[in-house]
Amino acid sequence: MLSAAIQRIASLLYDGVLSPQDWYDGMQAFKEAVGAINFHQLTVDIQQGNVLESITSANDDKGVRNYEEHYALADERVPVLMRLGPGEMMLDHEQFSDRHMSRSALYAECLAPMGMKHTMGMMLRVEGGVQQYVGFMRAADRPHFSNDERDFALRLVPDVIRATCLRSRAGQLARQAALGLAALDTLPHAIAVVDAQCRIQYSNPAADRLLARAGAMRVQHDRLSCCDGNAQAHWQSIVAAACAPRGMAGALQPAPGARGLVLTVLPVNAHHPLAWRQAPMALVVMNDPTAPGSLDPRVIAEMLGLSPAETRLALLLASGKTVKDFAAIEGVSWHTVRSQLKNVLRKTGCHRQAELAALLQSLRTG
Repeated sequence: MLSAAIQRIASLLYDGVLSPQDWYDGMQAFKEAVGAINFHQLTVDIQQGNVLESITSANDDKGVRNYEEHYALADERVPVLMRLGPGEMMLDHEQFSDRHMSRSALYAECLAPMGMKHTMGMMLRVEGGVQQYVGFMRAADRPHFSNDERDFALRLVPDVIRATCLRSRAGQLARQAALGLAALDTLPHAIAVVDAQCRIQYSNPAADRLLARAGAMRVQHDRLSCCDGNAQAHWQSIVAAACAPRGMAGALQPAPGARGLVLTVLPVNAHHPLAWRQAPMALVVMNDPTAPGSLDPRVIAEMLGLSPAETRLALLLASGKTVKDFAAIEGVSWHTVRSQLKNVLRKTGCHRQAELAALLQSLRTG
C-alpha cells in the first residue's frame, strides 16, 4: 500500500513538471499522506529580498501574505534546511525546543494564528541566490510528525527533488521560447518551425503572408506542403533529414523558369529555446528569390546560432573569399579558421562551403 501511495504521488509530481494543477495535486497528496493540514512551497530570491513563487493549500490568504512579507526571509527553519544533506528531511521538533517555539515570533505570531505548529520541511533547489523549499505543517492540536511519517516522506524525496529540477528547467525553456517567438514575430524573414511530418508548430506573420499567396507551397491540414506532387516527396525528405539525430540542412529550390519560394531547412538544436517539444523539429526559412535583399549579420547569427567570428567567416565565404583570406583579414592562423569553419558547418548542417554559401544566399532579407 505504501509503495502504491508513493508511486501515485511521484507520478502526479512528474506530470506537474508541465501541469501546475498536477503539481498542486501532488503536493496536496503528499500533505495528506503525512497527516499535515497545509503545505507551502516557496521560491525566494535572497539577494533581491523577494518571493518569486508561492504555492500553498492554506485558505488563510491574510496569514500567508503575512508570512511572505514579514517572516519568509528570516524564517529560522530555512538555515536548518540549508544544512541538510541531499535527500534529508527536517522535523522542527528535533531542531527547536517547545520553549523556543513558544517564544519565537514565527511560531507564536504567524503559525499559531493559522492553527499550525509543527513542520516537516525539505530544501528542493538552490541556485545562486534563489532558494526553493517546501514545508508541511501539522495542526496546532496534533503531536509532531512521527518517524513513520518521516520515513514515508524520505522515500519520496528523490522523486520530489528530481521533479522540482525538471519543473524549473521546463519553466526556463518556456520563458526563453516565449521571448524567442516574440523576436521571430518581428523578423522580416518568413520563418516556420515544423516537425518531421511537416506539421507547422509555429509560423511568424511574414511566413503567414507569403503562404497566403497563391504559389508552390500551401498549408493543408496544418502541414506545410508542396502543391506539386513530385516536389512534395523531395520536400518531405529534406525536412526528415533536418529532423534526424544528426540533422542536416537542406533547401528546396523552385524549378528552372518557375516562380516560387526558396525554402531553407535547418535542424533545431535540442538545447535551442525553439526546441520546446521533445520531438525533433526543423526551422524553415522562406524567401522570394525575386525580391531584392541583403544579408543581415545579426539575423544570420541569431538564426544559425553562430558566434560573431563564425558569422563573419560565413559571410566572407558566401561572398566568394577563401579561408586563407579570412585568416589574413582577422590576423589569426589558418588552423584557427579551419576550426571555426568546422563549427560553422556543424551548426548549419552543411557539409561543404558551397552548401554554406547557398544557404546564406537563401537567407537574404527580402
